[in-house]
Amino acid sequence: MARIPLGPPILRVGQPAPDFTLPDAKGTPVTLASFRGRTPVVVVFYRGYW
Repeated sequence: MARIPLGPPILRVGQPAPDFTLPDAKGTPVTLASFRGRTPVVVVFYRGYW
């Protein structure tokens, strides 16, 4: 089991995140790169619906 890959490395505080695309609240794709240099970005993942 020690040789089974666990996925991509974990980001550490201060490391830049890799570019990715996620849908916004209206379903429109938004890339992280579109915010680079403009404003801080907070990404929140909801684990369920309440």
